[in-house]
Amino acid sequence: MRHHIQFKMLIAHGIVLLLSLILLGLYYWKFEIADFATEWEKLRHQFQQQDRQFINEINEFRGKPDETRTFLYSYAQDHSMRISMFDREKGKSITADSLSHNIFSVTLQDDQYTDQKHRYDFTFTHPVTWNMLRPVQSSSHILAVAVLLFCLSTVFLGIYSRRLAMLPLVTFYQKHSDLIKSDFPHYPNEMEWEKIYSSLLKANETLSLEKHRQSAAMAAISHDLKTPLTSIKGYMERLMRGRVQSEEKRQEYYQIIYRKATEIEKLTQDLTEYVQNANHPLLVRKRVPLHSFVRSIASEYEEELPTFSAKLSCSCSIIGNPTLFVDEQRIRRVFANVIHNSLNHSSTQSEVHISFRVYTENDMAIFELEDNGPGVPKEELQKIFEPFYRVDKARSKVKNGSGLGLAICKGMVEKQDGRIHAYLPEKGGLGIKIALPLQAAE
Repeated sequence: MRHHIQFKMLIAHGIVLLLSLILLGLYYWKFEIADFATEWEKLRHQFQQQDRQFINEINEFRGKPDETRTFLYSYAQDHSMRISMFDREKGKSITADSLSHNIFSVTLQDDQYTDQKHRYDFTFTHPVTWNMLRPVQSSSHILAVAVLLFCLSTVFLGIYSRRLAMLPLVTFYQKHSDLIKSDFPHYPNEMEWEKIYSSLLKANETLSLEKHRQSAAMAAISHDLKTPLTSIKGYMERLMRGRVQSEEKRQEYYQIIYRKATEIEKLTQDLTEYVQNANHPLLVRKRVPLHSFVRSIASEYEEELPTFSAKLSCSCSIIGNPTLFVDEQRIRRVFANVIHNSLNHSSTQSEVHISFRVYTENDMAIFELEDNGPGVPKEELQKIFEPFYRVDKARSKVKNGSGLGLAICKGMVEKQDGRIHAYLPEKGGLGIKIALPLQAAE
């Protein structure tokens, strides 16, 4: 089943990419090619008028070969072009070449008499730069359309991924829905039927709860995607309709569009990481000395936190040389999420202070991280580990967080036989306690 779902996801990514390229090509063909052809014809007509003017001017030097040659070279140099004059009677040609190399050019031909005895064929080669073609400046429109297609593709793939992930559960529910929803009679003297009845009721409650959670998750994802997408759409409409005249304002809009797209990318990354943790990730566990691990964490954030107007104080009470048996990279990710959660939800009026305490207890390594932020209400302590849960915005400096950081932490810790919970320290703020099993001595 898992390989089947992965194959479907691969096919979906390929189809979305192909459709995006087709739509982008159709947009360019419909709105850009016609303008490009018009501008090209105007440019050719301009060059032809310039060539006619040259022929009229060179006719003034009839019978004066030296002055004709001088004018030919001077005109070619002044206009950075190449002019070839071929004498049909003598079979000789003169070429004045001042055309820049490595540049796109267009060649036009004409013929005129320049004196009474000789007939000359002229070949004109004009330089063409991208600045001469105004439709090329519409590349910003193409970029805007590409960003819009990227965002829409992300939304489609997110919805499709969710449907694939739910497919096994939905299939199970559909096959057993009649049995689960049935009203079973109560048999007080039949213990076996009593257990079956109780199990089915619990299964029904679990499925209902899971369905409610999935609906809440989809509502949260839709809200988080809709906000930046609405902004991106608004700014791109102004750019595409030519309502933004100044280059400075256009650059400002591009930066806003990029920032909003980055928010969507961050949300999809967090969502992908959460789903991977929920679907039994492959752990690379190894022996990690507790002393060196704690020193590494403390050193890293003692250096980093001052750049966020924050500081870390560490205290360690470890007896002996215990070791952990964990996936070190994932556990480091847990500490990164917890510490950055403290930074994001700290008060803006004072310096952030995070205390990091480590000790051992009953074959477990205990890590306690406490901050001096506003904390959370006591009744919401367990909710902060639920996916897409957010505290009151008034308590947070971050307005568009994914709400998955602590949920990812919980999944990573519990997958490695550990525990994590939140508490309220006596001095205020929020505390996170992480317990990881120690490696048994060999």
